Amino acid sequence: MMKAFLICTLTAVLAILAAGCDRNNVKVYHVEKDDLSAPQTSPPVAAPATPDATADSTAMPAQAGITTPQLKYILPDGWQEKIPGQMRVASFIVTDTNGEIADVGIIPLPATGQEIQLVNMWREQMQLPALTNQTADAETVSVGNDSAKLFDIASDAPLIDGKFRARILVAELTRGETSWFFKMTGEDSFVGAQKQNFLQFLKSISFVKNSSASQVANAPATENENADSIWTIPAGWQQLPPSEFLVAKFSIAGADGASAQVNVSSLAGEGGGVLANVNRWRGQLGLEPLKNEMELAHLPPTIDLPDGGHLTIVDFTGTDSKTGKLARLVGAVVPQNGQTWFYKLMGDPQIVAQQKDAFLKFIQSAKYPDAR
Repeated sequence: MMKAFLICTLTAVLAILAAGCDRNNVKVYHVEKDDLSAPQTSPPVAAPATPDATADSTAMPAQAGITTPQLKYILPDGWQEKIPGQMRVASFIVTDTNGEIADVGIIPLPATGQEIQLVNMWREQMQLPALTNQTADAETVSVGNDSAKLFDIASDAPLIDGKFRARILVAELTRGETSWFFKMTGEDSFVGAQKQNFLQFLKSISFVKNSSASQVANAPATENENADSIWTIPAGWQQLPPSEFLVAKFSIAGADGASAQVNVSSLAGEGGGVLANVNRWRGQLGLEPLKNEMELAHLPPTIDLPDGGHLTIVDFTGTDSKTGKLARLVGAVVPQNGQTWFYKLMGDPQIVAQQKDAFLKFIQSAKYPDAR
């Protein structure tokens, strides 16, 4: 029986990647918010090992507490659910009567626009040369009612047990500022034989918005009038319905139609680290990414929180990539109780300057669920 070939994916900055159920069994899983950051990567696998079929170094459990949107799907025959680990919201083992095994995972990450880098990372894992052009060949497939890209990459060398070629199928769907990766890995011929099942699985997927996230920060735009809010909300902030990827959203109006917005989101674990988030925010202002962790040393120092935690602050000015107008962004990264919270104040530079102190006090006022 050949063991599964599981490949660690999803790089920092680039942002990658139970009983058996019949076709009529619809599963529901919780998935996390947007305004997040990209996860870390492991080194390329030159001589892949063959870990136990239940092992998974790229998995992420659904985050407790914040549960929108929900993800629904129908599992094909032979697909078995397994407990996800650190980076996935769902994981499956695919088997057949001959003992063949493939691994499937679902991973939500912030959209980075770095498609060619992701493809080259997967090609490197397959010991294939990098593509030099800025586009990569992809099939158009359906994920639910949405159109997605499918990358199909097979190794030339026998990477599995030194006998079998490996293959990766990755469907990439971008919804808002989040990219969803649906990834199957395994022996070349078996993954090829499962491709149609994989495509049917993708078609069965639907995203269902759950209103529970809006209850986390359900206060009106006045000073702490709603006990359900985990923050003290500054006067003048107008609470807006959060999108399916946000925990909370606010608008701040200024003179002559000027405005700024505050977004709050959260992700399990480290959320990919500070560097990846900083570069994502810099990209929203048309700024070049920082090259490495050393350049983070020039950021302002962290600020202590009342509960003993800390927040990392960044402050940039550039051109809003959506509006083409001058904008300022103040962002904060707050690790808290096994999650990372992301706060962003962005908009008209004068409003952001006026609201920065209130923004920091808003963050410092948070009483996080299940605080320890």
